[in-house]
Amino acid sequence: MRSQVEADNHGKIVAIDIETGAFEVDASEIAACDRLEARYPDAQIWIVRIGSRHVRRFGGRTKKAV
Repeated sequence: MRSQVEADNHGKIVAIDIETGAFEVDASEIAACDRLEARYPDAQIWIVRIGSRHVRRFGGRTKKAV
């Protein structure tokens, strides 16, 4: 699946139905999930930001010591 979604989608959200493997890609989490749920109303959705380990970050970042 990674090869299908990574090209030209860095930074976007991929919503994946963990039961079927179906997915939707969009810049908006809500739009991706809504389209996936329209196709699979009982979808168990897992989301991830393409090219990142995090969907969102909370709090500040630590500065590197120079």
